[in-house]
This record gives sequence, C-alpha cells and structure tokens, in this order.
Amino acid sequence: MQIGWREFINDRFKKASKFHSVGIEFGVSQFQIATLAKTKGQLSWVKQHSTTIDNWQSKLKSYVIENQLGNTQCNIALSISKYQLFQLDRPEVKDEELNQALQWAAKEHLSTDEQHVIDYFDLPVVTSNVKKLNVVAIKTQDILDIRDGILGAGLMLNMIGIEELANCNLLPENDEAVITLKQDESGQLSLNIVKQNKLFFSRRLRGYENLANLSPEELKMGVVDNLSLEIQRSMDYFESQLRQAPVKKVYLSIDTPHQVPLAEFIKDVLFVTVESFVPNIAKDSSMPIKPSSIASLGAAIDSTSLIA
Repeated sequence: MQIGWREFINDRFKKASKFHSVGIEFGVSQFQIATLAKTKGQLSWVKQHSTTIDNWQSKLKSYVIENQLGNTQCNIALSISKYQLFQLDRPEVKDEELNQALQWAAKEHLSTDEQHVIDYFDLPVVTSNVKKLNVVAIKTQDILDIRDGILGAGLMLNMIGIEELANCNLLPENDEAVITLKQDESGQLSLNIVKQNKLFFSRRLRGYENLANLSPEELKMGVVDNLSLEIQRSMDYFESQLRQAPVKKVYLSIDTPHQVPLAEFIKDVLFVTVESFVPNIAKDSSMPIKPSSIASLGAAIDSTSLIA
C-alpha cells in the first residue's frame, strides 16, 4: 500500500494519547473495552465499557471520541467462540516455511470452508519426540472487519490475539501452576492451566450454561461433582502427561451470584485452594470485576502479538 506525503506528515504528528492502551474483547453479542493508564510507571485500570456488538464500529468511534482515546494503542482478544484452537504436529520444515505448511495441515480441522488466518504458539513443554504446536484459526473476514473498525475509530491497532492467552497476562508470575476457570458470554467454560504466565493446557467445558440460575443447593445436586471431576482430570493430565508439579490453586471467574459457595464446594471435593479471580493490576475500588471484563483487560496489558 502506498501512502502520500500529506498522510505521512499528518500521521507523524498526531497528538499522543494520555492513555497507555485499550483492550477490546469481541464476543458473540457483546464487546468489551478496557482502558489502562500509566502513572509514575505503574499501570492502572481506569475505564471499562460494555455494549452490544451490532454496529460496533460506529459505537466504538463515538466512545473513542467521547473519552479522548484517539491514537491509543489497541490490543484485541477474541472470545473463545470466535476462533478454533487445536494442536498439530509440527511440520518437518524450516522455521520460515512453518506458517505456510500449517495452512494446509489446519484445513482438515476446520469446521467450514471459509478462508481462515492461521497462526500458532508453542507449548511450554515438550513431552514426546514429536513436537506439537497450538494452532489458532480465525476467519479472514473477521480479521479484516476488526482491522478496519479499529483504525476507523482512531485507535492504533497493535495486535489481535485470543482469550486464553490474554487471560494469562492477569496472573502474577509464579513457578507454581494455577487453574483459571472462566465463563464466557455463551456460558461455555474455559479451563486453563497457567504457569509463569504461560499457557500449558487449555480445554473448553460445555453443559454449564445454566450456572447463573442455580441456587447453592442446586449446585450441590451433581453440578459441583461433575465440574470437580473435569478439573481433576485436567490436573491429572498436567501432572502425568506434561510431567509437572501438582496444581495447588484454582481461580474462578464464573457468571453466578453464588461464586463464593461454589468455590467452597469445589475446595471440599478437590482439597486445593479455590478462590475468585482478581486481576493482578491496580484499579479504582469502584471498578467491578466481572467475567465479561477479564479478556479485554488481559488484552490491554498484552504487548505481544499472535495474529498481527
């Protein structure tokens, strides 16, 4: 793409943003906007906004203008319903040929014939002679729509990533592995095992969409046992197949008014610490922490790129 001298000069001397970054999560029917500022070298979570995803480009542009967010660096996290994530054996090719080779290998795993952007990230551990990669597939048109909408709103698009990786940014760096169990907008649960801010294991749990409507008594009628069993299976895989030390803590970010008793119920079954997830970032005490805001906040913190 060619750019004229006038456009170059205008871009070169744009007014710098007073904010550090904006993180946006795209879901099925909602999109979330988290804004960070940096004061004396410390990041702080200063704004959170939620709205429906219809006509999001126009809504985002208005929000950027109203809150003076123009020219702020913007990072995107797609919710788990917006992409496919799977593992593939690493093709026997040179590093510079890897992405192209994955385009062909990934086609067999895609659920549609639509054109997709394919990218990957490495597993933190190698457990066999065959190295595997985590492969991400996102519809090409979704990428183009996001690019055009973000730039059209006056934000500086830095990266497009995925929810599982964005959530890793919100945990303190620790040598002990933890599980994060987060519910997305559709009700699907995302179970991740994270160590040193790296994603070691990820799976999605269906069948828990009705959690928000269950009382503590109803949660104890099979739901807690089933959910605890899924968590235990993931912990066993992490220990036996990935040869890692046992998980000692589970963080919950679930859309239910009974998250505290749910944590106690799971703790009684698994005998590990279970608590509500609180992002590792400074914020105003009035800022509510909801499952819906987690991924956008993680994206705002992120400085790396998965899908650029």
